[in-house]
Order: sequence, then structure tokens, then C-alpha cells
Amino acid sequence: MGTFLIFIAGVLFLAGILFIKPRAKRDLMWKTVLNWALYVIWYAITWMGVSFVYINASVGHVKATSTAIFLFLGISVVLAVVQARLLGFIGVKKTGNASSQQA
Repeated sequence: MGTFLIFIAGVLFLAGILFIKPRAKRDLMWKTVLNWALYVIWYAITWMGVSFVYINASVGHVKATSTAIFLFLGISVVLAVVQARLLGFIGVKKTGNASSQQA
């Protein structure tokens, strides 16, 4: 199972790079660097959580497993939402037609 998780982690890391690369805006260098730094941090925290839960679940530490799920999943979701906002997946879409917005 551990080998399978390592394989999945590698595949998902490469898929994330291929997914973010065309969407990272290159007009602002600080925003591009921030996007990539957030991706690496988010990825590291997510897989630290997965490995922590896997190790504790295999030895029967129920309290540590449930705490890790809550802690690492919460941090991972927050970082994912921040990155989605920076990449433009979450936010207000502005339309160019002002007359269609009036009631």
C-alpha cells in the first residue's frame, strides 16, 4: 500500500504541474512565484497528512488518526482555496456588457 501511495503522489505532483503551468499568470512575477510556492507547500502538507494518517491507522492510534485527518485536511483545504483564488478559479466574473446587468 505504501508503494502505491508513493506512486500516486508522484503522478499527482506531475499532473498538478501540468495543470497549473498554463494558468499561472506570467505578467506579475511575484504572483507566479507565489502560486508555485503555494502549490509546493500545499502538496507537501497534503501528503504529510496522508502519510501521517496511514502510519497511525496501521498501528491503531485512533485518536492521532482522527486528529491528523481534521488538522491536515483543514490546512490543505484552506491552502487549496487560496491557490484557486490566485489562479482565478474562484472569484467574481466581470462581464463586458453593462446593460445586461441592469434590472
